[in-house]
Amino acid sequence: MKVKISYFYKVRFFKPTDIPLSTAWLDPKWYYNKRQGEAYRDKRGVINGLRASAFAPGRLCEGLCHGKEGCGKSPETCDFLQMYHVQLKHLDFEGIMREMECLCNEYGGDAIVLLVHESPDNPCSERSMIIKWFKENNYELKEYNENVSD
Repeated sequence: MKVKISYFYKVRFFKPTDIPLSTAWLDPKWYYNKRQGEAYRDKRGVINGLRASAFAPGRLCEGLCHGKEGCGKSPETCDFLQMYHVQLKHLDFEGIMREMECLCNEYGGDAIVLLVHESPDNPCSERSMIIKWFKENNYELKEYNENVSD
């Protein structure tokens, strides 16, 4: 099993063996069936609606994000992203990987793709802290690329 990262827009390019997991506090309405967390397969056979709730920003981060234009800080000095990193440090890496492996087995996937709202060119995103957390756990989290199978 591989684990990658991407953003919601890219789900339209996923294969049925790519298992998207939302890391967002709130998912786009199209991502779930009737309510957040309800999974379904789209017309291409890609599962939608699954969540990696452990990665959703929690209470530590509440009220700290003022949006890309609203705070004027870099990711290195952003209070929200720093607290989000503290939240991630409390996660059990091995446990998370086991859960992802189970999801791959259950849904016939060979890759988990963690989803964030922002594109890779937006530095104001949880993406940087998720990548950092994986790196701290000796795993290189690569960006999903629909043209490359690695």
